[in-house]
Amino acid sequence: MNSKRELNRFFPLVMYLFVIAVCLGACSLGPNQGPAGEPKRTDEYTLNSERRDLNERVTKNLESFQMNSPDDYNLTATVDMSHESGVDRITYEILVNEARVPMVNVIQSFTLDPNMINRIDAGELFHSNVSNTHEISLGPDKEPLGLSLSRSYVLKPKAEIDSNILQRYADMYIKISYGPNDQRTEDYFHVQAEPSPRTIEYMKSLERD
Repeated sequence: MNSKRELNRFFPLVMYLFVIAVCLGACSLGPNQGPAGEPKRTDEYTLNSERRDLNERVTKNLESFQMNSPDDYNLTATVDMSHESGVDRITYEILVNEARVPMVNVIQSFTLDPNMINRIDAGELFHSNVSNTHEISLGPDKEPLGLSLSRSYVLKPKAEIDSNILQRYADMYIKISYGPNDQRTEDYFHVQAEPSPRTIEYMKSLERD
């Protein structure tokens, strides 16, 4: 009887200590790992540094962008159109997949031809996933199998868009960086985004108008 009484007396204390241990473990894990166990980013890439890098290259160093496809992974770019809430939207998406080498902490950024700012109702053309708090890594036959980045822009009314957009809208300037902090690979690409049938039809309507 005495042993049972002693056990009942210490049981709440044991449970209390167990709950504290679990909470401390969760708190120590939470800030450092993402939902799937991804490590927290420790690189120095920021939204401002990525924006500045891409914008300066587009305006002053176009030759730094390569036109060839990358050797270590697949890179595709698409552009689509939609009509929502009375406005036309144009959506750009890039996809990195089929990684043939380990790609640690992949950061994707892109911007459009600078003249597109006159056709788009937005403060800037730049977009990036650099605000992610945890690393996203790719590798041969490993999850995730790919990493995409997209953004929709509201187009100005057709009456304000000149036909020069037909030669510029598909141009995308892309930066893909990956690797450990002391050995980062930075790839720059100038690509023509593949237009969807809706995009082709929209651009044809500009020619007719």
